[in-house]
Amino acid sequence: MKFTYANIVTLSRFFMAPIFLIFMLSDSPIGTIVALAIFVVAALTDWLDGYLARKYGEVTDHGVFLDPLADKVLTTSAFVALYMLNLMQMWMLVVIVLRDFGTTAMRSIADDRGMTMKTSTVAKVKTFLQMVVIIVAILCLAILGSAPKNSHIWSVASSFIDLGGVSAGLLVVTILSIYSLIQYIIVNRRLFSRGRP
Repeated sequence: MKFTYANIVTLSRFFMAPIFLIFMLSDSPIGTIVALAIFVVAALTDWLDGYLARKYGEVTDHGVFLDPLADKVLTTSAFVALYMLNLMQMWMLVVIVLRDFGTTAMRSIADDRGMTMKTSTVAKVKTFLQMVVIIVAILCLAILGSAPKNSHIWSVASSFIDLGGVSAGLLVVTILSIYSLIQYIIVNRRLFSRGRP
C-alpha cells in the first residue's frame, strides 16, 4: 500500500478508535470529555483525508476501500460504548454493525470484479446523522458527568436523554441503515451473480 498523506490520515482513525473506547468506558468525567475530543478529531479526519487525496491527486484504490472501513471501525466503537452505557439497544447495534460490514464486504467483492460501488445519497445522510447523534450523546454524558448537578445545562442534557432524544436519533440511524442496505443490494444485485459481469 502506498502511504500517501490521505492514507496516513485515514489509518489514524483505526488507531484512534480503541483509544476513544478506552476513555469512553473509563467511568470518569474527564475520560468522557477526552473521548468526545478524540471522536470529534477522528470525525474531522474523514473530511481531511478526502481533501488531501483530491488536492494532491492521491486518490488510490486502497484509500477508497480503507476510508469507509475506518469510519465503520470508529462508529462501531462508539455504538458499542453507547450500548454498554445503556443508551443503545442491542438490536440497533447488531443491525447497524451487520449493515456496515456487509456493505464493506460488497465493496470488496466489487473491487475484486473490477466494479465500482458508489456511495448512495441515503448512505451519506446516514453517515452524517450517525456522527451527529454519537457526538450529541457523548456531549450529554460529558455534561452529566462534569456540570453541576441540576444546573440548567445539566438539566437539558438529562432531559434530552431521559425523554428519548438519543434513542430517537439512533432509531432513525438504524432505519436508514436498513433502507440503505436494501438499496445497495438492489442496485448492486449483479455482485451476487456467479459469473463475472
